[in-house]
Amino acid sequence: TWCWRVNFSRAGRPYARRFYDPKYGGSTAAKRAAVAWRDAQLAKVKAMGILAFAQLARANNTSGVPGVTFSKAARQPEGFWQARLKLDGRPTRTASFSVRLHGERRAYALAVKARRRMLAEAEDRAFVHHAVARQAAPAGG
Repeated sequence: TWCWRVNFSRAGRPYARRFYDPKYGGSTAAKRAAVAWRDAQLAKVKAMGILAFAQLARANNTSGVPGVTFSKAARQPEGFWQARLKLDGRPTRTASFSVRLHGERRAYALAVKARRRMLAEAEDRAFVHHAVARQAAPAGG
């Protein structure tokens, strides 16, 4: 038996269904049913916004603020705090604050403030990879 399979996830919840050819009277009809089900589900279930995704805490985050990291470079042995925002399909925005120039606490505070400003200035949209899903599910989760 051959089938068309649809699967995607929203906010960590999986959505999946198989459409078997014999049940729908052939491959073409099964595919048509699969596409219709997919489109209906994508229209009902809101996608996470890209800005909400950018604010998720990652397991490797040590600063306490998503998108804010501490780094050291040969030219700055004391280190610097950096705010970073990478949105799909757009240039990465960064702002760095030297510990030597600002001090540890102030450099961190400036990086956190810069990250908030980057998020406030960015345009939210659905965080989805597939072009069809991008069209069918506007942001707002």
